[in-house]
Amino acid sequence: MSEELAEHAPDRDLPLHRNTEYRRWLLGDLLQDIGTGIGAFAFPLITLLVTDSLAATGAVAVVQGLGALVGMIPGGVLADRVERRRLRLLTAATAVLLQLALVLVLATGTAGAVVLGVLAFADRLRDTLLGTASNAMLKQIVPTAQLPRAVAVNQGREAAVEMGSGPAGGALLGLSILFPPLAQLLGAVGSLLATWSMAGRYPPRAQATSASVVEDLREALVWIRSQPIRLQMAAIASAVNLGANGLLFAVLLMLADDGVPATRIGLLNSVLAGAILLGSVLAPRLVDRVPTGVLAIAPVLLMAAVGAALPFAPSLVWIGACYALLGIGLPAINSSTQGFFTHLTPIAMQGRIGSLMRLLTLGLMPLAPAAAGWGLDLVGPLPMMLGFAAVLVLGALAGLLDRDLRRVPTAPHWVRFAREEGLAAEEETVPENATAAEG
Repeated sequence: MSEELAEHAPDRDLPLHRNTEYRRWLLGDLLQDIGTGIGAFAFPLITLLVTDSLAATGAVAVVQGLGALVGMIPGGVLADRVERRRLRLLTAATAVLLQLALVLVLATGTAGAVVLGVLAFADRLRDTLLGTASNAMLKQIVPTAQLPRAVAVNQGREAAVEMGSGPAGGALLGLSILFPPLAQLLGAVGSLLATWSMAGRYPPRAQATSASVVEDLREALVWIRSQPIRLQMAAIASAVNLGANGLLFAVLLMLADDGVPATRIGLLNSVLAGAILLGSVLAPRLVDRVPTGVLAIAPVLLMAAVGAALPFAPSLVWIGACYALLGIGLPAINSSTQGFFTHLTPIAMQGRIGSLMRLLTLGLMPLAPAAAGWGLDLVGPLPMMLGFAAVLVLGALAGLLDRDLRRVPTAPHWVRFAREEGLAAEEETVPENATAAEG
């Protein structure tokens, strides 16, 4: 038996900080992010130390990215067919096992490019295959009106973690090659415990589905194709992800190869994260006051301009200034577009739609570290970085030419706009035992 969504939705008058279930969800993500941030910063440097090859480091990063891509679509299907809290528990448990394996091969001296590539592939595969359920739960935990703020809080949390993870990862790596993966292991343990403490259960559907996996995917594809604005935004995001991440990875490898200490490289990540944190503080107000279409395009224009200037930055100070400008607009993009599209997507399709969109927006991103590593060896820093900047310029132009995206209004008018444009989901039901927000 199922009941209407309104009867089980979180209290719309309850602020996020008083929603106990949301706080537990957020704590689990926070602890996971702390460990993952330290590990993600240190892993390319660990690979470079072990292999002593820029090309091999880039190749391992490509394999790592492919692991994420392989898991995306199956992960979305799982998140829409299996109870989501259970999947989040499994995500953390498998992260613990993989980090234990990484510590073991590093401690015994058996790590090499192949071994690191296999572990990196498995870790990213685990994350996208099982971890998709975490964000898919969000619409069941907070009301629609709070989605932009919840996304902004997530951005701020990730930025705050990133501010510390770069220097912390560099400092830990300076002490021992084993410490960064140990930090990631502890983060996974903390996430496991926080998720275990959540009181609710989050089945994705009111009733068990008899549809096949193929039918599930077809339904999601039909839904996406019915909303061309999603595909238009995916094209822009794909260009931004490829161009920006290519530039950042190129700078990291270039500085590491020049002998710049890991702690100083980590400070650049802190500058980027600080800018994202500032942007996340401003984002909730901007989402309510500035049309979503403007917030989705203006930061891309800024990133394109900065991307064109970054290859000519003469010092670490100038590189840091470019990082700050690259990061400050990201929360506005994500809070507006992710909040808008999460609002449009039915609860039962959050996993599949989210995975398909991530595949479209992140599908080219594994090329970024490969091009950065090989480009430094083959053509040098300037031509390679200018190529990534050109990709950002293409993303900015795509946004300017996208009339549908430019028309999306501010967050308070999303419901009316979605109804008028035929984008609104049909009335939803929620599983009988799905949790409500707690005070």
